[in-house]
Amino acid sequence: MNMKKHFTQEEAKTIGVQLGIVWDRFDADQFRRGMDVELEHGRRDPHTDVTHDDALTTGKIALAHLKEYPDYYDRLEKMEKEAEKFWEQHKQKLPP
Repeated sequence: MNMKKHFTQEEAKTIGVQLGIVWDRFDADQFRRGMDVELEHGRRDPHTDVTHDDALTTGKIALAHLKEYPDYYDRLEKMEKEAEKFWEQHKQKLPP
């Protein structure tokens, strides 16, 4: 079975409308990027799959984060880059 890897802008907007998103309060691209990120809760990892790549459920997770911070996914991207750099420098110190 194919795993969803990303959502198009059109798919994200359709889900956003179903969720009642008011686009003047949320950036549509942040929402689309958020849906892509939140696929990590899908079939990608059977141990943590809670959405089964369902677009509406994935959209709800993204919306929940954007309601906390409208720039949530910009901040997440920055934090992940910093974490990757940190752990690349410290991986030799990690236990086997």
